[in-house]
Amino acid sequence: MAVIGRAMEALDVGGGGWWWQRRRRRAHVIRVRTAWVRAGLIVRYGPVGVVCHGLRPRRTYGRGVFGAAGIAGDALAFEGQGSGAFNARVALEQVQRLSLVTIALPASCRARALAVHYDSPDGWRVAVLSGEGVPELAEALSGASALPLHDAGEGRDDFGPARATRMIQDIYGEWTPDHEGALYLAPDRLLFEWREAIPLGAMARLDVYHGSGGRRMGALLRVEYAAPDGARLAAGFLVDHAGRWAEAIVRRADLPLAVHEGRKRKES
Repeated sequence: MAVIGRAMEALDVGGGGWWWQRRRRRAHVIRVRTAWVRAGLIVRYGPVGVVCHGLRPRRTYGRGVFGAAGIAGDALAFEGQGSGAFNARVALEQVQRLSLVTIALPASCRARALAVHYDSPDGWRVAVLSGEGVPELAEALSGASALPLHDAGEGRDDFGPARATRMIQDIYGEWTPDHEGALYLAPDRLLFEWREAIPLGAMARLDVYHGSGGRRMGALLRVEYAAPDGARLAAGFLVDHAGRWAEAIVRRADLPLAVHEGRKRKES
């Protein structure tokens, strides 16, 4: 009961308003199901009431938007109540990974959630859903997509995102800034700007080069990896706490990766 109370507080729901809120939410779920049926969709599961906390990963999540989520036709669909900010229809063939995770919410609360990783025309996305209906939705989605359901326990199986600067190394070994963007470690790949991906299985070596800011700031994360044609390539990212990024990659990669640390240097 204490967990439910903290979750209600995080969602700014309490007192007599909770009963009225549940009634309005139940009506929304029924309306969405009716609309799907009238549209000729085959409703394979749900919908059920959940809270969507966004379609991009975050270190901490906001209150989110309540809505109805289910499997309609060959897609996972979400329709928010009062806000369409996170409305989405994700084809099952786009879904790459399903994970039960624990996320941080406002007011120092934490909640179990379903993270749906999928590849869209707009880049890598992660829909994060919480609520009472999530466990059953997760199982149904796993069956419909033929993907295993992973469980990260009391943590998450990703890392970031954070602002980073992609670095380019010239033939003389000098690193120069290319452009800034979001760096994100998905469960199976390192992504820059949600599109440029380095699979964890292709990584061969990690280096962390510390600049004048010491171990915490201004460090270069160098990732050496094999291209699809077998060529050995290297990518560099100037990011805060680069050592933590390297450690997170090692934890998630199913390879004996070692992290080499030192000062920034030229390469021969």
